[in-house]
Amino acid sequence: MNVHTLPPELLDEFERLGQPRKFPKNTIVVHEGEPAEALYVIQEGRLRVYAAGEDGNEVELNTMGPGEFFGEMMLGSPVRAASVKTLTPARLVMIRRNEFEQILAARPDIAFVVIQTLIHRVMLLSKSVQGLVAMDVYGRVARLLQESSREVDGRAVVLGPLSQQAIADRVGASRSMVNRILKDLQEGGYISVARHEIVLHRALPKHW
Repeated sequence: MNVHTLPPELLDEFERLGQPRKFPKNTIVVHEGEPAEALYVIQEGRLRVYAAGEDGNEVELNTMGPGEFFGEMMLGSPVRAASVKTLTPARLVMIRRNEFEQILAARPDIAFVVIQTLIHRVMLLSKSVQGLVAMDVYGRVARLLQESSREVDGRAVVLGPLSQQAIADRVGASRSMVNRILKDLQEGGYISVARHEIVLHRALPKHW
C-alpha cells in the first residue's frame, strides 16, 4: 500500500458514510478557488490535480488513483487550492465536512492518515520545486518516471494515461523536448511506452 492511500478498513468507513458519485472522462470534479465543502475518495479511475499559473497555463501537480483521496485541505481552507479532473471514467465517494468530522470523532486514527498524506504531498511538492531549479530537463523527466512508477506484476510501471504534454507540464519543459527524451529512452531499451502506461525495464541513465 502506498503511504498516501487509505487502509482498507478506513476506506470502508468512508464508503459507508459518504455518497457515491460517478464522473465521465475529462470531467472537472472540483475547481480551483471554489468553496471547499467536501472530501473525495477514489474507488476507480485516474484523476489529474492541477493549478493555473500566473500566465494562465495549467501546471500539473499530481495524478491519483484508487484508494487515494483529495479535498482534505477543506479542514484549513474555505476554498480549493487546485482543480481535479478525471483522466478516465471514475467512481468516487463524496464526504461532506460534517460527515468527515463524524468519521474523525469515531476514528481518530484517520486523522493520522490525513496528516501523513499532507506531509507526503508537501514533500513531493518541495522536491518538485527543488528539481525545477537544480536539474536539467532530462533529470526532471527521469525523476518523474522513477518516482511515479509502481510495481505491477513484477514490473516498474507508470500508470497513465500520461501524455507527453502532461509530463512537460509537470517538469516545466516543452512537449518536443519530452518527446525527444522518451524516444531516446525507448531506443536505448530503458522504457516502453503504451497508451495507458510507461514500463521501466531497467535503471534510467544518470545523464542524457
